[in-house]
Amino acid sequence: MTNKKKNIAVNPSWGGRFENAVNKLTVSYTSSIDVDKRLYEQDILGSLKYALALKEAKVIKNIDYLKISKGLKAILMEIESGRFQWKEELEDVHMNIEDALKRKAGNSAKKLHTGRSRNDQVSTDLRLFVLKSIDEMGELISNVQTTILDKAKRHYADLMPGFTHLQVAQPVTFGHHLMAWYEMLSRDFARLQDTKKRTSIMPLGSGALSGNRYNINRQKLAKRLNFDGISNNSIDAVSDRDFSIELLSNISILGMHLSRINEELILWSSSQFNYVDLPDEFCTGSSIMPQKKNPDVSELMRGGSARTISNLMGLLTLMKGLPLAYNRDMQEDKNFVFDSLDYSKSSLELLSLIIKRMIVNTKKMKEDCQLGHITATELADYLVLKGLPFRKAHEVVGKIVAFANKNHIQIFEVELGKLRKFSKFISEDVFTFIKPEEAIKNKNSIGGTSPKEVLKQIRNAKKRIASRK
Repeated sequence: MTNKKKNIAVNPSWGGRFENAVNKLTVSYTSSIDVDKRLYEQDILGSLKYALALKEAKVIKNIDYLKISKGLKAILMEIESGRFQWKEELEDVHMNIEDALKRKAGNSAKKLHTGRSRNDQVSTDLRLFVLKSIDEMGELISNVQTTILDKAKRHYADLMPGFTHLQVAQPVTFGHHLMAWYEMLSRDFARLQDTKKRTSIMPLGSGALSGNRYNINRQKLAKRLNFDGISNNSIDAVSDRDFSIELLSNISILGMHLSRINEELILWSSSQFNYVDLPDEFCTGSSIMPQKKNPDVSELMRGGSARTISNLMGLLTLMKGLPLAYNRDMQEDKNFVFDSLDYSKSSLELLSLIIKRMIVNTKKMKEDCQLGHITATELADYLVLKGLPFRKAHEVVGKIVAFANKNHIQIFEVELGKLRKFSKFISEDVFTFIKPEEAIKNKNSIGGTSPKEVLKQIRNAKKRIASRK
């Protein structure tokens, strides 16, 4: 026998077939209001347009529509002003708003849910939220890219070592390296934009799973909600979250890119590199070592990528075994989506400020271009231009490097006479050829590191960003 004192009243929206009150532990366990209340704007917008569709289909009278519309707009103002009281016992954002609407619109409010289920309602809300978030993300990515371009233009000709395997490889310019960051983010932007195509499909009008029998004009409803199209199957419309999975996949890739960028900032700001000085306001100190300036924000940004990957795996795991159509398991989807969006938005905002305000030590970068036999490849190219096959040239230079290492010098410090012992093709002009400053000038292929080419990349990149607006 149920102890009514330990239970609370049945939710009036679905409690008709229940004889006993729901246990308060069940209420707390099943409630999602602390998470999905973030969908209030989308939920109210969807309800406003759905009420209009009901009126046009002659399901509700004009007076009902007016009361519903006025009530929903009043609720929106209350929420945005912080005066709205969310109730856990009403489970979710939909029921909280519906309950509030009853107090404002009376019996008219009870007609709003005609032909509609929370199944197609929440799917619509979430799609609208994701679409809005993608636009916000796009703007933030563009801001970071603009900051990168400004910094790249300032340092388009400044020498730095290029690395492979974290070993000195070939000379590049700092501006050229920054443009690599730009290109990574460009693909992130494009992936998110492409996701909009599959997200901008309206589920509303699908009901619980079988459709809507009230002759709702779904095409007109979709247009009013700024969707590009409508779902073709009512079961699929309410039971899949692949658009959210696609979003989280894209954010995971973005997070990976942000992690790599911040890994470089962390390395470059170390005393071993000393390539950049990160702004004080984005670093912290040590509780025991007074000299420390730790790149904590960049480290957290690097670490946060693990969250985005985890959220993607979480949602994939959540959905993989669910039968069609809707299952309550899907309530958990928003935790993953909101967390990844929050991480990526705050990360992008911070990264733009870090790049803008960091100080670049061009002197140290240039000095390091004198290390690691950095122009060994250029020496091989020199021999090729003199008539030696590349593989033979590679072998010759390898021997020169070995000789230089034994003598604790760089290849450009080897005397001409000794260089000629390795190849008769080497003459006095070799020293000009293997200077890092000269080496970068010759890398003038499209996408190369020559200062002129880097400036072209920057100009083209600015045009690409401008075309997004």
